[in-house]
Amino acid sequence: MKPPTEAQEGRTLVAYLRIKGYRFTHIANETGSGTGARFQGIRNKQQGVSKGFPDYLVIVGNKLVAIELKRTKGGRVSPEQKEWIEALNSAGINTIVAKGAGEAIDFIEKIA
Repeated sequence: MKPPTEAQEGRTLVAYLRIKGYRFTHIANETGSGTGARFQGIRNKQQGVSKGFPDYLVIVGNKLVAIELKRTKGGRVSPEQKEWIEALNSAGINTIVAKGAGEAIDFIEKIA
């Protein structure tokens, strides 16, 4: 059986966050493919979308955390993602790369 995709892991994480009542947002840096996506990519860049920014921002208690969500198997962290993770952690925002929704949930539970 194939491991869940990143999108499937994201849906699991979002369901958990909603059940728990956390305030959160998904940072949609993806633009897809095709002509429309190319123009959306240009608009995103003009409006300040930064390559590599983590996928999720979540308010846990009185803390802001950031999560870069990956599949449980596969998925690599880009140089831009590494830079953002380091910068956010240096700024006092707990930021991780989570391999799957389970790791992301464990991270949140430890902070809560």
